Amino acid sequence: MQFNYRTKQYLKEMEAVLVESKYKIFTINFSTMKAFVNKQDRYRKRNGKFCNVEHHFGKWISFTKDDVRYGKQNYTAYDSSLYGLEEIKGARTIKYLSKEAKEKILDEYKRSL
Repeated sequence: MQFNYRTKQYLKEMEAVLVESKYKIFTINFSTMKAFVNKQDRYRKRNGKFCNVEHHFGKWISFTKDDVRYGKQNYTAYDSSLYGLEEIKGARTIKYLSKEAKEKILDEYKRSL
């Protein structure tokens, strides 16, 4: 849920209580080597359910090529053919940021505030 004036009204109606507030990486763009960091609040509503609220003041933070890690991911796809449903299995290479790199990006974001 995006934070705006309706969000404040909704949280007031639901008698929501702030449980935790943290900074989180929402999007990683590997082609430009940037990660989008934003603040996320977690509220507990009166019915016991949780509501996550994303703020508007996030920033794109750059990271280096050394922070990028590569791994293998197995996948299964289904394709229809002349003989019926065909199962295709394979492996693909994925990119991800290590835990230390994510912490470094979050620290850099906090310093920029």
